[in-house]
Amino acid sequence: MMNITQAKQQIKDTVEAYLQRDEAGVFAIAPVHQRPVFLLGAPGIGKTAIMEQVARELGIGLVSYSMTHHTRQSALGLPRIERRSFEGLDFEASEYTMSEIVAAIYDYMERTGLRSGILFLDEINCVSETLYPSMLQFLQFKTFGKHKVPAGWVVVCAGNPPEYNRSVHEFDIVTLDRLREIDVQPDYSAWREYAVGRGLHPAVTTFLEAKKDCFYKVESKPGGGKSFVTARGWEDLADLIALYERMEKPVDRDLFEQFLRDDEVCDQFSVYYALFQKYRSDYQVDSILAGEASDTIRARARDAAFDERVALLGLLLDALGDSCADTLQLEDVCMRLRDVLREAKPELLDGASADEALGGRIVHIESDLARREDAGTVSISEIKRERLVIGILKAFLAECVLQQTPSGQAAFRTIEAAYKAEVAKVQPAINEASAKMDRAFEFVDGTMGNREMLVFLAELTTWRATTQFVSHYGNDMYYKFNENLQVDASRAGLYDRVEKLNNLDEGDAEAAKPVAAAGATTQAVSASVSKSSTDTAALAEHYANKEFEYGFASVCKMLLPASELKGKRVLDVGSRRGRGVYKLSSMVGNEGHAIGIDWSPSYVQESIDGMNRAWHDSGLKGNNMEFHVAYPEDLISAGIGTSTIDAVYINNVVTLLYDQQQALREFGRVLKSGGLLILETVFADRSRNEAVVEAAREIGNSIQAAHTEAENLAWLEAAGFDTPSIEDEYEVAANLGYKAGETVDTVLDDEDVHYKAVSLYVRKK
Repeated sequence: MMNITQAKQQIKDTVEAYLQRDEAGVFAIAPVHQRPVFLLGAPGIGKTAIMEQVARELGIGLVSYSMTHHTRQSALGLPRIERRSFEGLDFEASEYTMSEIVAAIYDYMERTGLRSGILFLDEINCVSETLYPSMLQFLQFKTFGKHKVPAGWVVVCAGNPPEYNRSVHEFDIVTLDRLREIDVQPDYSAWREYAVGRGLHPAVTTFLEAKKDCFYKVESKPGGGKSFVTARGWEDLADLIALYERMEKPVDRDLFEQFLRDDEVCDQFSVYYALFQKYRSDYQVDSILAGEASDTIRARARDAAFDERVALLGLLLDALGDSCADTLQLEDVCMRLRDVLREAKPELLDGASADEALGGRIVHIESDLARREDAGTVSISEIKRERLVIGILKAFLAECVLQQTPSGQAAFRTIEAAYKAEVAKVQPAINEASAKMDRAFEFVDGTMGNREMLVFLAELTTWRATTQFVSHYGNDMYYKFNENLQVDASRAGLYDRVEKLNNLDEGDAEAAKPVAAAGATTQAVSASVSKSSTDTAALAEHYANKEFEYGFASVCKMLLPASELKGKRVLDVGSRRGRGVYKLSSMVGNEGHAIGIDWSPSYVQESIDGMNRAWHDSGLKGNNMEFHVAYPEDLISAGIGTSTIDAVYINNVVTLLYDQQQALREFGRVLKSGGLLILETVFADRSRNEAVVEAAREIGNSIQAAHTEAENLAWLEAAGFDTPSIEDEYEVAANLGYKAGETVDTVLDDEDVHYKAVSLYVRKK
């Protein structure tokens, strides 16, 4: 069993693998051997949604059908009589017209220009009795009648278990043996990551933080029928609540019960929403973020119970998220305008009219957007950005008419002035959003305790807009409070975190210690040689003057899954002079982003200096890299938010870090659910003398600083990772040097230890 996020990654990996071709253009796995994926899971957990996400992220097509709507005739086609001849004999034979499903794929390809994609057949185990026998042929040969699914289209099916649908036909072994079955179960933590990223209404997310048992529920009613609540229901309700509030329409139980089909859950949420609205009215969040909170509001926050404070934090985060998102979008629109105007500038300076230079480009943007909307390969945020860009470009043309500068340099000067007016809006928006964040920190600090501040920080790094804002523009108050409190490396839910902290008295010396990572076992923690990584001075002392040029670099292969990294957000820890990030930059491409973290300011500056040349050499459209000075144990100080990274790479410098376990927990924090840790390290074949290990670490010998495989696996598990796969391994000597034929210093010892270098791929659970 896996959650929906893990299932999405499995499907994405499968589709990418099935679409791989060799140098001759032949599929690496022949279509006939490409087993369809079969997603089996409860209704409303997001099976259809992840198919849309996979297709959009891979830039391929998606054709979806619900098989319950098909008869044998519509799926297979209608029979028709054809005249045939064979060895001088004439006869009549039945053939079938093209299946509606197969025909839809060809229509889609012609309409969108996309030649590869996913054919998603939902409720496949609920097909009609007349169609059921034909499914085995389809699943084996990708054929309906005589008509095959076009090459380059991967079949993914979905269905509900029998307990949720009386129409389900359980597949026999012959059928199942032709499928790749993935059993999916409802999982709140995976859904919450998605919900926060989407910015769903805070009343829903804060309610479910306190009432996780209300997230997904399907039960039989005593008098017959089902009572149920699903992830789909919560998402749709959250969207409608936000819209109704903007339209000033009533939001009450009559609305809730249309989505929450369980009376008990509906009652609980109705009570909570009424309280949530009261908090919104009483606390006047806008006045708090404007720095104008009254003494009455501050006094109420000081005296409030924790449930009320959590609701207030949700309101603050929602408002901050909107402000940060608007600012980021404003800059994104200006960047897009800049690119369009750079293309149009030479034409205008050569005397072209504004209509010629911009009009054609507007038409192109409109048609391209319409095509991608039709294909379903564009996100809502991209649609909004492109429509804003189109509107502003049209306003530029109108300005040329008003200024009577229809063409040439005069038109360019008019457009340039209008563009600069748009750009001038960005900095004030940044200042205002940053000021709101400052005031939120000041309010929480002045009215609540360390527990609430820790919750606020943890949530701030989970919201995509606020994390991106801090990463792009920084925020002094964020860094100040993060340095004081050190957000837990493995983020737990709001109530889980407070439950742990409630065991400690506020102000007690123990309260300053970091909470152990969620899921860490006592045995794994006690077996560690973990240091107090919250001590910034200790980190600075450890990394001072440690360039670590020798030892680890000699066994760094940088074994990367190139196809999986395309379009992803990838972090290189210990990036040194940036060569690895430059390589990752080329792999992730124009749609991806590569980030380098290193503790050496001089190396980071050198990396930044070479960045411009690197992306040009890779043939990219623009820079997709950034570098930060930070310690591996404290990535959040560089603005790397929780669940914001698709893949983390680190080579065997990991054995030389101040606190390897804390670093692993930090990697787990920043990775998305199902995200990939690419870890190149060294295993010792027996338990080590820690004095020798510490001495090896001091001289920068990462091989001799190695621990056993068992210890490393325990640390990975405690940090929230799954069982790793070993992609490569080979024996290495303790004195293996930086360059071929050279050796490095070792620590004198009497240990009879053998070492092996390994390349591990490890998924975050």
